[in-house]
Amino acid sequence: NGAMGGALTKSAAGQGGSKHPQTEPSILVVGSINVDLYKKLSSAGEVTISGKQIDMKPVKGMTLPASSFVGQSAMAEQLKAHGLGCEAGKEEALLSKLEGPFEQKTGGKGANAAAAAGQTFRCELVCNFGRESEVSNKALLADLKEFGNVNTSRSQTVDGLTGTAYILLFEDFDNAILLLGGANQAWAPEPVHAGLQAAISECVAVMLQREVPEHVNRKVAKAARKCDKPVIMDVGGTDAPVDADLLPHITLIAPNETELTFISGVDTSVAGKPSLPLIRQAVSSLKAMFSAAGNSDVAVLVTLGGMGAVHFAPAWASDSDTAHETSVGTFPLGTPDGRPKDTTGAGDCFRGSFVAALYGRGKGVADALTWAAAAASLAVEVEGAMPSMPTQKAIEARLQASPIKPFDVAA
Repeated sequence: NGAMGGALTKSAAGQGGSKHPQTEPSILVVGSINVDLYKKLSSAGEVTISGKQIDMKPVKGMTLPASSFVGQSAMAEQLKAHGLGCEAGKEEALLSKLEGPFEQKTGGKGANAAAAAGQTFRCELVCNFGRESEVSNKALLADLKEFGNVNTSRSQTVDGLTGTAYILLFEDFDNAILLLGGANQAWAPEPVHAGLQAAISECVAVMLQREVPEHVNRKVAKAARKCDKPVIMDVGGTDAPVDADLLPHITLIAPNETELTFISGVDTSVAGKPSLPLIRQAVSSLKAMFSAAGNSDVAVLVTLGGMGAVHFAPAWASDSDTAHETSVGTFPLGTPDGRPKDTTGAGDCFRGSFVAALYGRGKGVADALTWAAAAASLAVEVEGAMPSMPTQKAIEARLQASPIKPFDVAA
C-alpha cells in the first residue's frame, strides 16, 4: 500500500483544507469508495450481460459483491441457462460484460456515509484509490470536497482500479447494486498504518461497512476500542455472516430490514410488510449473539426505508422493553409527485447523518434520529448517491418547514 502519490497526493491532501486540520475531532469512516455506474432498467427489470437478457428482480434491494451475486441460486440458474456460468475468481470479469449505457457518479458505502457525516459535522475518510483510475479518482476527490468537505489525506493509492459499483435502478425506484471490489479489496494484511492509527486516536467515532475485507474492519474496530472510540457497523456490502471476531468491538450495529433478517435469522415481515414484533424478535436474537461474544452493550439501529427507523439502546432487553426503544417516522418529500427520485445512498445518508449528529454534535438519540430522517428525505429527492447528501442548512430548513409523519410499522 503506497502512500498517495503524484497528482492524487495534492488533491487528497487538499481535502484537509484550512477548515479541516486533523487535530479537530471528526467522524472517521474507514471503508469503500466506488465509481458508480448507473443504469435505468425497463419494467421487465432485466440487464444484458454478454448479449443475454438476465432478470435482476431476484436481487432487488440487495448490495452484493460479484461473487455473491453469481452465487445467488436464482442468478446462478439464469446465468447457467444462458451459458454464462463462470469459475470462482472470474465473477468480476463476467460482470464487466454488463452492457450500458451508464451514467457515472461517485459512491461506495464508505464515501457516501463520509459525505453525509461531513455535511452534519466534520469527517475523514480513509479508503483505497486504484492507481489505474487516475481520471475517475480526480472526479471522486472533487465530489468528496464538494459534498461534505471530506478529508482524504490519509487514504492510500494501490495498484489496479478503484472499486466499481453497477447501480441498477428499477421502475419503482428500488435498486440492486453489484460490486467490483478493485482497490476496496486491496488492503494490506496489517491495514492500520500509522496515518490510520493517528486518525483513530483523533476521531470521535469510527464508521465501518462491509465493502472492504473483513480483516480490515476487525483490526480497525479493535484499534478503535483500545482508544475508547465508539464503533458503528453498517451491515451492508456483502451477504456473508458478520465476523464473530468483530462482535466484541461494535458499539452500534445498523442493518436495514433485509440485512437484519439475514444476520439474525428472523423474518421480520408479514405479507411483505415489516412487523414491529418480528423486528423486536430479530433484534433480541441479534443481541443474544453479541452477548455470547461478550458484548451485552451493543445498540441496534434498524432502518426501514420509507417507513422510518427504530433504535434499540444498549439497555434494551426484551420484546416488551419499549422504554429503551426510540422510533422515528419520515418527512414528506418535496418532489412534484411526493415520491422518491433515487433511493441510492439513502441508508448511507441516514447512518452518516445519525452518527455525526449523535457523536459529533452531541444530540440525543431521538433528535439524532429526526435529524437523520430529515437528511434521508432530502437525499431521495436527488439522483445519485453522493450528490444527494444534503447540507446542514437544507436539513435545518426541512426540520422547520415540514412536520414529520409518525413511525408507521405494524405493531
